[in-house]
Amino acid sequence: MYKNYELDMTGLACPMPIVKLKKFLAEHPGESLEIDFKASDKGAMKDVPAFCRQQGLDCLFKKEDQGFLYFKLTKS
Repeated sequence: MYKNYELDMTGLACPMPIVKLKKFLAEHPGESLEIDFKASDKGAMKDVPAFCRQQGLDCLFKKEDQGFLYFKLTKS
């Protein structure tokens, strides 16, 4: 069963969304997570999926809306 979380990284410039995501994951070791991730930095479009690949997370880009990027991240 997944624990659901929302991470709002709007207003943060690269690399802070990834730094904060990495810290969040370190605070939840061994948990199955489903994370709604929101960012405003356009660099997140490539940085988030690349980080997820490195960490073994599933990353689904959901949408871009009014300058915000929305992702669904899953960690089993």
